[in-house]
Amino acid sequence: MNNVPRFPDMRPLTLGDKPLLDTLLASQQPEISEYTFTNLFAWRKAYDFCVSQADGVFLVVSRRDGRLDIFDPLCPAGKKRAVVESCFFLSSSLPAAFVRMPEEAVRAFQGDGAFAVAEERDHFDYLYRTQDLVALKGTAYDGKRNFIKRFKEARAFEYRVMKAEDVEKCFYFEEEWCLARDCQRTEGLAREREAMHEILSHFEALGVQGAMILIDGKVEAVTLGEALNSQTFVIHIEKANGSFVGIYQAINQMFCEQAAQGYVFVNREQDLGVAGLRQAKESYHPCRLVKKYTLQKK
Repeated sequence: MNNVPRFPDMRPLTLGDKPLLDTLLASQQPEISEYTFTNLFAWRKAYDFCVSQADGVFLVVSRRDGRLDIFDPLCPAGKKRAVVESCFFLSSSLPAAFVRMPEEAVRAFQGDGAFAVAEERDHFDYLYRTQDLVALKGTAYDGKRNFIKRFKEARAFEYRVMKAEDVEKCFYFEEEWCLARDCQRTEGLAREREAMHEILSHFEALGVQGAMILIDGKVEAVTLGEALNSQTFVIHIEKANGSFVGIYQAINQMFCEQAAQGYVFVNREQDLGVAGLRQAKESYHPCRLVKKYTLQKK
């Protein structure tokens, strides 16, 4: 970590940080969806993600609105408290908080009068059993199966595993998807567009998996994901032309069957407090919500 500044100094996250960060994340086996290199890299401009280190521990820091949001320190649990206290001391001139902290990381601080711990409900991840999303068995999934059946019977289509040569077609699909929704007028959609563009632009370097649904040779749905930990596959992007009834349900089921079959769980990330998105994620009946917390010094 010779090229990683000491906190509170930091530098922007770059593609060159991938080998180190991949190694650190593999050793931690994170459950939170933010903690893949792909996710951090794709959203680095939106959140001004930087890297730093404190007491020899790697840190991911977001510099936004005159404050520092620090992610879970990448170190053993026994060292975490010392790193947290060191960061709060060193950042005394700027407002700082630890964000997206997993439940086990904040447990030692709960009940401690020196710290405030708060749930980040809008950022809880939705975790599903892979076999539930693939098989869609039982009455709870009747609606999903019916949508997929309607999609498959309505027209000919091709499900295709994404390769580097398909990236250009996916760029064109993303442009059309955003034009239909006027993404530039909605901050969240504009940032999501930028994140998807970053993943597609660095598709091979990031090592993600992707798939498409083509109708009459044209891309009408795209999804992107990768391993989050040894048991969990995380889906970063899922977009489709909603005028084709059942296409969202179809690409989710087929991608889980093709790309996530070797994993026990699928993490479909958070709902960001968007009512429609929350309803859609709950409709797939998660087996658990991966809770996240903010930790602040009182």
